[in-house]
Amino acid sequence: TEMLLVGVVAESSGVANKVLKKLGVTLKDTRKTVEEMVGRGSGMVSVEIPFTPAAKRVLSDGVEESRRLNSNAIDTAHILLALIKEEGGNAVKILEKLKVDPSKIPEEIQQELQEKDEKALVGVTQRGGGSGKAATLEEFGSDLTKAAAEGKMDPLVGRAAELERTIQIL
Repeated sequence: TEMLLVGVVAESSGVANKVLKKLGVTLKDTRKTVEEMVGRGSGMVSVEIPFTPAAKRVLSDGVEESRRLNSNAIDTAHILLALIKEEGGNAVKILEKLKVDPSKIPEEIQQELQEKDEKALVGVTQRGGGSGKAATLEEFGSDLTKAAAEGKMDPLVGRAAELERTIQIL
């Protein structure tokens, strides 16, 4: 499970990374602490290494956390929540060695997820300068209703059936 924690910290675009950074956790310190606790391997291994039962349980619990929080996808935050709930898990010990109180993490994650949802909502409802799909639509699309109202649109646009009928008559 300690490698799952390293992965969560390493995923810089995730919510968990933002929360852990806020609490002073860095990837370098996390790797160093993991190495001190479990040692260092011999190097690259070319075979696929299966998940341990504990890692499988944490990932499964991460899915449950995602459902509990009504999320459409599993985020690093859900895996982090599952990691800190794992009794006797190395992730909690590592966080404690990094001087992080694991009991503060759920509240920080909840706050970060709310901010993320609010930003997404603002991006969808604002016109121009927003984020996500709305910004892309504004940047690459054309407002046909506005163009028609301003008389800038060709009068034949959207009248394919009428145009076809006129051609048949002629």
